[in-house]
Amino acid sequence: MKKKIIIISICIIFISIISYSIYLFNLYDINLVNPNDIVTDKEFENISYDETEEIGEDTLGILTIEKIGLKATVKEGSDNATLKRYIGHIEGTAIYDGNIGLAAHNRGNQYSYFARINELENGDIITYQTKFYTRNYIVDNIQTILETDWSLLEDTQENKITLITCITNKRVQRLCVQATEINNL
Repeated sequence: MKKKIIIISICIIFISIISYSIYLFNLYDINLVNPNDIVTDKEFENISYDETEEIGEDTLGILTIEKIGLKATVKEGSDNATLKRYIGHIEGTAIYDGNIGLAAHNRGNQYSYFARINELENGDIITYQTKFYTRNYIVDNIQTILETDWSLLEDTQENKITLITCITNKRVQRLCVQATEINNL
């Protein structure tokens, strides 16, 4: 009888450990967050973004959103290696004219540049500086999209900038903030 109780206890402990591991695994979107890079809210407040980097040969631009205190470097690519340190330019979208697609982490990473884009509202200003120009954009579309819906990244006649990031605890959804160029600010 004691052996059965011990075996049942070991099974319960084992199942508990497995269940807890699955729970932790589901807390993090493995495509966007490495659990080793998790940053607490207190640590996030102390992050200083590299505002001194110039637009170099491998840099596409500098994205600035004053409302949320963001100024960060944009590099080509939306893979984890790029998004770990920079805002990434989404492959296949415009680089200068048309609809520029950008992605970044919003949590759980040392450089969670899009952590506060959920605070943006229609009418807010986004500035994007490249080697060739500095453009101002006005936010005019904020929506939740499915991770498979890339229709808002399609090219456009007017100059737009589209920011995309994941949504906490909603693995198949993304927050999409779009802004259209304004000519005089």
